[in-house]
Amino acid sequence: MPEKHNAERRERYTKAVEQLGSKEAPVRIGGVYTLVGLVDEWLLDENLDYTEKVREGQVIINNLCAYIRSSFALAFHYDELTQESPTAEGLYKNREQDFYIDKAEFKSEADIRLSIIKEIHDRLQSPKINTPGAWSDFEYDFSGSIFFYPVDFTRSYYTKPVKFSGSTYQDEVRFGGSTYQGGADFSGSIYWRGADFLSSTYQSQANFTGSTYQDKAVFSSSTYQDGVNFSGSTYQGEVFFRGSVYRDWVVFNGSTYREEADFCGSTYRRGADFSNSTYWGKIVFGGSVYQGWAVFRDSIYRGEAAFNDSVYWGGADFSGSTYRGRAGFGNSIYQEGANLSRSTYWGEADFSGSIFCSEIYFGYGTHSDSFSRFTGCAPQFYDETNHKNTLFGSNNNDFTVENGRGHPIYRGFEGLPLGCDFLTAEQKEYLADKFQEIEETKNKFREVKDTEGNVILVNTPLSLNGEIRVWREKVTTVKAEDTAPEEKNN
Repeated sequence: MPEKHNAERRERYTKAVEQLGSKEAPVRIGGVYTLVGLVDEWLLDENLDYTEKVREGQVIINNLCAYIRSSFALAFHYDELTQESPTAEGLYKNREQDFYIDKAEFKSEADIRLSIIKEIHDRLQSPKINTPGAWSDFEYDFSGSIFFYPVDFTRSYYTKPVKFSGSTYQDEVRFGGSTYQGGADFSGSIYWRGADFLSSTYQSQANFTGSTYQDKAVFSSSTYQDGVNFSGSTYQGEVFFRGSVYRDWVVFNGSTYREEADFCGSTYRRGADFSNSTYWGKIVFGGSVYQGWAVFRDSIYRGEAAFNDSVYWGGADFSGSTYRGRAGFGNSIYQEGANLSRSTYWGEADFSGSIFCSEIYFGYGTHSDSFSRFTGCAPQFYDETNHKNTLFGSNNNDFTVENGRGHPIYRGFEGLPLGCDFLTAEQKEYLADKFQEIEETKNKFREVKDTEGNVILVNTPLSLNGEIRVWREKVTTVKAEDTAPEEKNN
């Protein structure tokens, strides 16, 4: 009896696949719903073990994905066929009847593909948040697709790898609130309208390299458990990555940002590479924590660049960069070395309220081509208005800058910028203890398996970083009755 049911299903499957190739839209949509129903039937068959159910269902899923990937000639005329009437200059000039015929075909095909997306989407969800749906254990390959209709995969849960690489989205796309247990590949894609990846979780590697976003893109409040690569991408509209957590390496290098880019309030547990990038609008990295190397070198900032109120546990490399607008590095803590050599600052550069525990370099004394240049004004290390100074932990700093075409860094008899001090032994000990505590928490995190324990350990570094920020604010504030920096260093 089970064999009879299986044979009957396969016969219906064969007929449904044939229907997908029909010239008639109603026949094609009938084939879609037959295939969807067959997947559900296979999954509910109590005579099969789960592996067999998934294997049978995957064959059908592959067909549905292939239909989405298949070429549709009228998709290349998206701009014209989404208008209410033919444009004065274009493919359908003096061809009004052809326009309405093609527009109807365009819409009916979009409806069929939307139906496939909707049926899959509905089954990638569960009534409970962040739990798999009925179809979550299938692999999905939408690579190379042209989506000429809005795409909604919000709150989807994927346990297997999913591919959207090399795709073009001509309408809005929504992937927010989703969970990817397997790898997620969105590389080499073009988004012509808004792209929403808000509040998503990636438990394996994620690839967004070489993509172009013509409109607003949102990746905020997301968590990346494994490595993620956004390199070589272009953002023509605003882009938001704020409030995200990267537990492994993350790469943004070689990218171009035409409008505002917001990375503020994020946590990077390993290396973060933003090098060789160009920012045309305001860029915000403030309020972030970098537990590994932070690399921003060889970049161009045409608008304001805000790196302030951050904590850098590893080295920070800002070398070889150009800042056309204001550059804010203040109110931050740099535990390891900070490299600011070979850079040009055309506007204000503010470092006040910061603590540099190790060496800071604006150049290397024996190499004149390594000197940075402050063209607009001298950099600020002491904020007279807010009574904020900067503290240094090393004697091996290099404040050498190009004086001929720029402003110098004015220093006192200790070799520090005017109004600044060295960290005291007590302050060094406090920081060493805090950073050691955070490091121990990181090691425990790797060992703890249960979810509750992980939640506690994840929040511990955030709490400690908050304590350090409050402490930094206190120790870099100069009491009002203290002397002015010029008097103090004379």
